[in-house]
Amino acid sequence: MIRRCWLYPTIALVVAAVPATALATRLGVARLVNVVALDGGCLSGPMGPSVQSWDVQPGKTYTVTIANATECANGGTDPTLGVRINSSISGNTDIVATRVGPGTYQFDYLVPANARCTLPVFHCTIAGAGNSGSFTRRGDGGSYQAHLRAASFGPACANPQEVCQLTPARSHSWGRLKTIYR
Repeated sequence: MIRRCWLYPTIALVVAAVPATALATRLGVARLVNVVALDGGCLSGPMGPSVQSWDVQPGKTYTVTIANATECANGGTDPTLGVRINSSISGNTDIVATRVGPGTYQFDYLVPANARCTLPVFHCTIAGAGNSGSFTRRGDGGSYQAHLRAASFGPACANPQEVCQLTPARSHSWGRLKTIYR
């Protein structure tokens, strides 16, 4: 029992020492309010009862608008805002958004041709610092994130289907792993 007494204060000190702005797990106040296809790409959304997704077509370019970006960029008055689109498949993309109104910023994003699954949107980021920034909220300001989502579309951009097929593990790979670590 005595050993646990030092553990809790130590954890509290470590957590308190990490500034909230250094963690990309924080939900910011800025909202993803619009996505527009620029080069004939298909688009659907936003949708989702919690995380709000906009279905976008890999290989196409979209203009993304973030509003209410007031927790950085001088309260939304700076001419630019750092944003990042995260992807564990195609890599993270740092982008500089341009101010188009008070607290409102736009940027163009070319969805990588190999994009898969969801692509979380971050704002108030520092280029090259993958743990910087805050998750961008859904457009209605609800307490959930907004994501772009790689999708395939049918004729006339109908029937979007999420593209999220990851390479499955081979059935014999777990057995091999077990023999290595016995």
